Amino acid sequence: MRNVRGLRTLIQLHQRQLDEKRRVLAELEQLRAELDHKVAALDAEVARERLVADNLTEGARQFAAYLSGARLRRETLVRSIDELVEQIELAANTVAAAFQEVKRYEIAVDLKERQRRQAVAQAEQGELDEIALVQHRRRGRRLGS
Repeated sequence: MRNVRGLRTLIQLHQRQLDEKRRVLAELEQLRAELDHKVAALDAEVARERLVADNLTEGARQFAAYLSGARLRRETLVRSIDELVEQIELAANTVAAAFQEVKRYEIAVDLKERQRRQAVAQAEQGELDEIALVQHRRRGRRLGS
């Protein structure tokens, strides 16, 4: 039983580590969603500015300068997203490995408990067999006398 308690402690430790890794992954995914939103907002802004520029005589030159800056911002955001995707993949792999570690300990605990229950059941069956044998002998003596 002490062995099972030790395994349960390990499970709790690894579960906390898994929870922390999941939290980090969730934060990275949230950041990715925010960056995707910024890219979409920038694209929408560029589309609005294009419409405004089409209606102004000086709009074409001003829009060209604006568009150059907007492209740079978009490229920076896309690069950040690409780097973040790599971090998310690494974090997801780390979560999967931590999950497997927790499962390995949980399976070990289940196996130990099943073995313990089986040993108890065998001991109880042995006691019942002994009682039955004693009763059988007593009946045999009564019948034989």
